[in-house]
Amino acid sequence: MRLVYLLLFVLSSSSTQAQTAPLRQQIDALFASPKPQVLLLGTFHFAGERVDANTTPAYLRVDIRSPSRQAQLGEVIKRIARFNPTKIAIEASPNAKQYIDSVYAAYRAGKFRGDKRVSEEDELYQLGFRLADRLGHRELFPIDAPPFRIRFSPVDSLTMFTKYEHQADSSFAFWDQQYTTYAKLQDSLKYHASVVDYLRFLNTDDTQSRSIGRWLVTTKRGTNREPIGADGFISRYYNRNLRIYSNIQRLITSPSDRILVLYGNTHLYILKHLIKASPEFELADTMDYLN
Repeated sequence: MRLVYLLLFVLSSSSTQAQTAPLRQQIDALFASPKPQVLLLGTFHFAGERVDANTTPAYLRVDIRSPSRQAQLGEVIKRIARFNPTKIAIEASPNAKQYIDSVYAAYRAGKFRGDKRVSEEDELYQLGFRLADRLGHRELFPIDAPPFRIRFSPVDSLTMFTKYEHQADSSFAFWDQQYTTYAKLQDSLKYHASVVDYLRFLNTDDTQSRSIGRWLVTTKRGTNREPIGADGFISRYYNRNLRIYSNIQRLITSPSDRILVLYGNTHLYILKHLIKASPEFELADTMDYLN
């Protein structure tokens, strides 16, 4: 009897698959049109990590201009160039487009060696300019964005936010210490690894998900009625990355576009989530080019 039931189950499953397969194909066909490809490359700040809150100690800062690091960086550029991007998007304000165009033109002419805004150690100079020049690009595209500036409603007042500033929760202190240790280990890994090996580490799913973990611990600040932690995360972190994503959308001029996005790795978890979910883009696998 059990054999009969098993046979009926198999036949029923086969029949269901035969009926649903064409429907699934129709569903897939709705989203199968040619799409621009996007390659996301998460980077660290080449200029010694002196621009963010998590500043690298001086003795662990990478000298990107040393002969060994230049050779390693050259290998990265060679690998990423295989993506053959039509546009390179960078972590800079769109308000700086004219300035970046001018210094990049000077760079291509051999007349720019860095200034106060774009140093020779900067990843924009060392990676963005060098890669764009290798590919014959005439410009780069700044896509950075500030977070939304909250206008408080009466129920979401500034007073309501500040009253939870010192809310007791042992997990905040615990995870803050864990992530402080994690940052120190990252600094050591970055110093001892080659540039390509460290970029491989940065661009793994685990590393990119951990990059927002520190802030997700804080989302439980407040109460069920006044969820200020969640609101702060949405308005400051998620909102900023959604704005960056919208700037990528506006770069598209053709289904054959291939957009390379060079960005600080802490942004990549959200950006990857948005690009992957979008019906407008095809997300390229970064490891196909780093390995």
